[in-house]
Amino acid sequence: MSAFCPLSSLPISAAELAVQIHDASDQAPLPGATVAVLGTGLGGHADEKGYCRIEGLPAGHYDLLCSHIGYQSQTLHAIPAGGQISVALATNAVEVPEVVISAVRRSQAYATTPISIAVAEAHRIAEYNTLSLVEPLRQVAGVSQVGGQLNIRGSSGFSRGTGSRILMLVDGFPLLSADLGDIKWDAIPLAQVERVEVVKGAGSALYGTGALGGVINVLTRDPGQDPSTRYRLLSGYYSQPAYRTWRWSDGPMYLNGFDLSHNRRIGETGLVLSGGHNRSTGYHQNGDARRYHLYAKAVHHFSPTSHWRTMANWAFDEHGVFVQWRDRDTPLAVPVGDGPANTASWKLHLNSEYYRLLRRDLGYRLKVGYYRTGFENNQAAGGLASDGHKLSGEGQVDYAGLPGWIWTVGVNTTSDRVRSPGDFLGARDVLSLASYAQGVREINEVAELTAGLRYDWNRRAATDVLIRGVCGSFAATGKRTGEFSPQVGFSYRPWSNSAIRASLGRGFRAPAVSEVFAQAQVSGLKVCPNPDLGSERVWSYEVGFRQAIDNWLAFDGAFFWNDYWGLIEGRPDLQAVGSVPVARFQNLSRARVRGVEGEVLFALPYGLGARGAYTFVDGVEYLAENEVLPPHCHDDFELGGKAPLPYRSRHAVNAGLKAKRGASEAMLGFQYLSAFDRVSGLFPECGRDQVPIVLANARLSRRLGSLHVNLRIDNIFQYHYATIERKIRPLRRFSLSIDGEL
Repeated sequence: MSAFCPLSSLPISAAELAVQIHDASDQAPLPGATVAVLGTGLGGHADEKGYCRIEGLPAGHYDLLCSHIGYQSQTLHAIPAGGQISVALATNAVEVPEVVISAVRRSQAYATTPISIAVAEAHRIAEYNTLSLVEPLRQVAGVSQVGGQLNIRGSSGFSRGTGSRILMLVDGFPLLSADLGDIKWDAIPLAQVERVEVVKGAGSALYGTGALGGVINVLTRDPGQDPSTRYRLLSGYYSQPAYRTWRWSDGPMYLNGFDLSHNRRIGETGLVLSGGHNRSTGYHQNGDARRYHLYAKAVHHFSPTSHWRTMANWAFDEHGVFVQWRDRDTPLAVPVGDGPANTASWKLHLNSEYYRLLRRDLGYRLKVGYYRTGFENNQAAGGLASDGHKLSGEGQVDYAGLPGWIWTVGVNTTSDRVRSPGDFLGARDVLSLASYAQGVREINEVAELTAGLRYDWNRRAATDVLIRGVCGSFAATGKRTGEFSPQVGFSYRPWSNSAIRASLGRGFRAPAVSEVFAQAQVSGLKVCPNPDLGSERVWSYEVGFRQAIDNWLAFDGAFFWNDYWGLIEGRPDLQAVGSVPVARFQNLSRARVRGVEGEVLFALPYGLGARGAYTFVDGVEYLAENEVLPPHCHDDFELGGKAPLPYRSRHAVNAGLKAKRGASEAMLGFQYLSAFDRVSGLFPECGRDQVPIVLANARLSRRLGSLHVNLRIDNIFQYHYATIERKIRPLRRFSLSIDGEL
């Protein structure tokens, strides 16, 4: 949405629409209420008197979605341009999303989406006192964390920092690195996030490669009308471990962060500028980190129906490297030779988007983005280095001229250019071209059908140079692939506050450059290339149900089933010679992940609220008759049979209890994940140190005028656990954040 909504007390022209939004109980205006013009990129927010005026609309009738946090949304159909309407919103004590854009690449009512989608709003993200999005996102139903990687409904295990099956977007622009194909969490401007939408299940029909397990779309704030300067201070410290022999330092283990941002309008252009610095010792040896970031965003309105957005984000990160512990008696220290291990990395993200609504039923947008990432390890960390460049361009058209249909069609191109020493990744070039179309058919007022198709062509360029490194010599051959990704979805609202959804779709992911070509030896583990590695594919199925009861309960449940072919997993190479464990990324013949997911929200008396979420995941791979099993942890597997997929918890529970009174709010949270049935098999201890995860946290916050103070304790009971071999997860942490406006 792009239109600003000033007070509408002036006469209304034939191309303007004014909406007054107020509380249904006392008629009080609702400043900040959102008005979305469905099927377009237009909309806005109400001013302090509850008025929103959208100017320059082409003549015709529009569907509007009016919403506000804490209120039940309303969808208004066939509203003519050139009028003024009043909308009364009833309060809703249960917070549920109202408007999403990631499901079909445009504004859509949450209740009508045919797939599972979760939304994390900015004020909820801020409650976690965190320096990255990982912590708040792993509290989303169906989302978990292994190492530093997120996993949606068991689609991912642990790939040691390369090849994400979740497509990360910032304002719709891809943010997976060109070389490692991973998510750089410090490249996301956390202080500028307005909300995050998490699409669960294969999203390749609209987003192409990388969206095999889901999509995370980070939406940043647009500049506001009035000048403002905001700041955020964050400080925290970690408790010493429960066992004295585990202590690696007698000094304090802390984290600090500072962010400052300024917002203003100059004529028809809105600007946001921000910067910040974070510093931490970490909770283990080599956990030290220092980070800097700068951010700028501009939105210029050429007319009420056309605008241009551009963003620049830069981040620098220098931190120690912890691959595995020294031994089981000193799990928070690194091996003696790894003490100096350090890496420095930098990220630059530039994007620009132009949108224009030509007439009531036709609009288009043009997008171009550039994402550069680079890192350099010192010799103690393997001496690895790489520089990746991702250039993307896209054109999209939204058309609602066919009766009952809204179509989104587009073309997309992405060029990945990697430059790295020949004994690591080498010089690599990957080109992707794609076209897509998706239509939404309104069958009647309570039923919608969604159908889409995307074709992706991917070329991995060959090189004539013989590659030499720690794994020997090999030739880098080229590879070309073409992939069709269809998707069909259906949503039905049989009665008020209820919705049934069903979808099926195909997804794929081309392997990252690092999965194909990486060769490295770090901290006693060697990774070798696999030039024959191919794409992984999935057919994804889902049936879900949403139900709200009056003003006190909301439920969302889903059954999902994913069939994979050629799933890419890092596996031991038994044919390798030597005492150092060797791993390569390989295509599994076939795998299946199925499960159920449910989440319930309660609004209780006396300002109390509760949340509970449960996810069951059953993930297996089908072992081929000629499968080469890992050297460890396979005694119960038979060739031709089934084996659990590594690093997947079968059971996950998230729960919380919240109390709010006046300007104060308190929260208790709980998380449980069952122990993995299987790990990599690279190490002889297998799953010895894999235990169920049981965590508790607490939060107390209060608003003091323009200040918001938030005190938090994570891992209250100092529970020690590991999600990957030979690395303990964070200790108990106390943190305090202060947000305010100058």
